[in-house]
Amino acid sequence: MEDTLTKTHRERQRDATAEIILAAVGRCLEDVELTELTFTQVARMAGLGERTVYRYFPNKEALLDGWWRAHKTGLGQDAFPDTLTALLDFPVKAFPSFDEEAEIMRGAVLSPQGRAMTLARNAERQAAIRRAVQTELGPDASDEMVLTVCASVQLLQSATAWLTMRDYWNLEGDQSGQIARRAIQAIFTAARNGTL
Repeated sequence: MEDTLTKTHRERQRDATAEIILAAVGRCLEDVELTELTFTQVARMAGLGERTVYRYFPNKEALLDGWWRAHKTGLGQDAFPDTLTALLDFPVKAFPSFDEEAEIMRGAVLSPQGRAMTLARNAERQAAIRRAVQTELGPDASDEMVLTVCASVQLLQSATAWLTMRDYWNLEGDQSGQIARRAIQAIFTAARNGTL
């Protein structure tokens, strides 16, 4: 990322305006679902004109993608885990932070817009998981085994897993994060032992 000192005043101003808009999206999502979010609401919350919001984010998809990326960065999740240690640590760190914004995360999991935001970066997420799995299981692991472990790990470290454990088992994020961690570890152990 560019050093702040090398940016022009206009670039710093543009970045600040984008941050104001994205922060307004987050505040709006505390009260409305992703499907109900409008540019009018965001502009009002940001204290800007609606045309200004459209100038920075030409459609709702771009607006939500920008917010999702900024939100994930704010949670310390700007890179997908691509080592076994990172895969094991992810739910332990992420799930408690999901609790802090439970309704926003619920909307991200259950709404069509949230699904679109998640799917937009899915290839990148899959590649990171696959790197970790292939490194851990080694070159002799079958394609089927790698796929089984990758898909299982992605499910276990997802916001969907967090929400399921929250809603169906009444678990807090720290509890569900530990459960997901143990399940991921068990999958790797079973794959290494040939019992998966």
